[in-house]
Amino acid sequence: MTEQPPVVGQNEVIQMLGVSRRRVTTLAQSKDFPKPIATLSIGRIWSYDDIKEWAERTGRTVHPVGEQS
Repeated sequence: MTEQPPVVGQNEVIQMLGVSRRRVTTLAQSKDFPKPIATLSIGRIWSYDDIKEWAERTGRTVHPVGEQS
């Protein structure tokens, strides 16, 4: 199993959750979605562990980052 990164951007969240860019934007606006740990010029950055924990708590499948589905 590949080691997962400590932080993820929007593209990695898309991979992790198997959703569209638009869906990530919608999810990120919800109150229970993890808050980004930083906002950089390339966009928001989240903790991998925060996103994974949220996904598991809400009954979603978590796909490894970098693995093709």
